[in-house]
Amino acid sequence: MDRQDSPYRRGNLYTAMPIPMVPEMCTPVDAGPLRLVVESRQLTNAILADTYQNQEIPEAHVDFDDYGPTVHVCGTADGLEHLRFDCFEHEPHYHYIRNHEQSNVICRIDEVAVGDPVEFTLRCLRTQLPEMLELAGATELGQQARDARDDVLAAIDKVGELIARAR
Repeated sequence: MDRQDSPYRRGNLYTAMPIPMVPEMCTPVDAGPLRLVVESRQLTNAILADTYQNQEIPEAHVDFDDYGPTVHVCGTADGLEHLRFDCFEHEPHYHYIRNHEQSNVICRIDEVAVGDPVEFTLRCLRTQLPEMLELAGATELGQQARDARDDVLAAIDKVGELIARAR
């Protein structure tokens, strides 16, 4: 059985890339080999339709009207986004962005099981970032994040401060 067909899969695989960042809503924080970008983000059906004009819209049958802080995890050398945490009010989730496949896996954050989505995101960034980057296909970047742990942790603290001020 293909893992994507399993009812116990990690998340839903989409053959579309995530909606791009809105630069004027973003604050970058350098973290050694990484750039963490905090964005105040909104997701609506109109935004989805504008983004995926000539493509199949992921989850087109669902009404979207959600918002909240997002943390983008990008490589400084390649400029690509590899992970995204959407700490939305109604449907919090995160993305493993597989640039080499031009796809992404979206995983729901179960706030009942793991608590506040922002706290979950900061915890993942502090404790699982290299492994999550590797799962997204950014193996070398994962190792670089391990090697620059102090810089990465300091940047994660700044990200937490930015989100706390915005709340």
